[in-house]
Parts: sequence; C-alpha cells; structure tokens
Amino acid sequence: MITTVRQITVTALAFCIAGCANTTTVHIYAKYIPNEASINLRAALEEKGFTVETNTLDFPTTISRNTILHSLMLQDPDALQLVKQMAQNSGFKTTNIQALKEGNHWYTKNSIAIYPFPKDKQNSPLLKADLVQEFETSSCGSSFKLNLLQNGAYEISGSNIAQEDSALLKGTWHYAQYPYMELRPYKGIGWSRYFEIRQMTTQDKVSQIKLIQLDPIEPHHVSKHCVYEFGTRM
Repeated sequence: MITTVRQITVTALAFCIAGCANTTTVHIYAKYIPNEASINLRAALEEKGFTVETNTLDFPTTISRNTILHSLMLQDPDALQLVKQMAQNSGFKTTNIQALKEGNHWYTKNSIAIYPFPKDKQNSPLLKADLVQEFETSSCGSSFKLNLLQNGAYEISGSNIAQEDSALLKGTWHYAQYPYMELRPYKGIGWSRYFEIRQMTTQDKVSQIKLIQLDPIEPHHVSKHCVYEFGTRM
C-alpha cells in the first residue's frame, strides 16, 4: 500500500512538473494601447497561469485589426480559446486568429501573440492602405506626382524629366515597417530609394488637415530632395 501511494505521488509530481514546463507564453504587443490596458490584460492572463511578455515592437503592416497569432504546436489545447476570451474581457474582441507567421514575426513552439488596437483608433499605426494615394511635391522647385497604387505599383510623373531617368518612373513600392517606405524600379534595375513617413496636422483658413509626408532619406534621381505629401481635411 505504501509503495502504491508513493508511486501515485511520484506520478502526480511528474505531471505537475511537466505542466509547469509546458506553460504557454503569451506575447502582448502593446505599442498602441494605453499602459493601464496593457497592465490589466497582462494581469488577467497571468491569473490564468500564462507566462506573459509585453513589448512595444511595431506591428506587421498587414495587421489592421485585433489579431491573435499562435504557433502550430500549442501544448495546451484550451490555451488559444482562453487567451481569446481574456482579450475580449479586457475590451479587445478578436475575430482574426492565424497560425505560425505574419509579416516578419515568427512564433516558436507553445507561444501566442496578441496584437490589440486602441478603441478610439486615434493612436493606431499607419496602415499600408493609408498610403494608397496620389502624393504631390511640396515646397519644392519642381512639380512631381507620386501615385502609390493598391496593386503595389508606383508611378512618378512630372515635367522636365531626363530621358535617362525614364526607367525610374515606374516600379513597385514596399511598406514593411513604419516609418519607412521603399520604391523599386522595374526592368531589373538594382536600385531603390527609401522615404521616411511622417504624419502631422496643419491648419488653413478652412479646417485642419491631416498630412502624410514622404521625405527622401537620400536624393531620388527624378525628384531629388523633394518631399511628397497627401492631405485629408478633418
């Protein structure tokens, strides 16, 4: 009888140790939510036994709403639904749940990541869709337009463009991580230019204007040091 009790005790202890070793890690990407909301969400998850890590890293630009990403090998089959419920209880209802990878973010064995957006959207990150606009140069000696198309192509137009620069007028644009955007010409040209994205609010006689500016990190062969901008009245 004593031997049996000891065996049961040892077995139970082994399961307990295994359970502790298999604790699911939840990563909260808290860059865009208030600190209080991040603390409350973390506390709720830790109360359920999760190991929680909070960071302020940038979101992949393909994520535009509350999202949960998870590794394929979750050792606790109930972990995903429990994390979803805790996020919802904290005010971040999530319908977008994906496995393994999104953008440049990879999740290893037994990990879950939460990407929550602020409720008021005022502090949300700039999304790729926000850049699909026709930008014009501002405060520049020359007049150019930069059209960023939804299909990922770009077109530059303007006057007095040199013939040798014509191959740079069309290509593809890439927005992998805020605040940088890249232009890559077609025709196998091994050349690209980066722009820093800036957001600001200005005022004219009519109303406030929300501006998105594209400031070249180094001179573009066509538009040189010119800054492109797009404005929306508020």
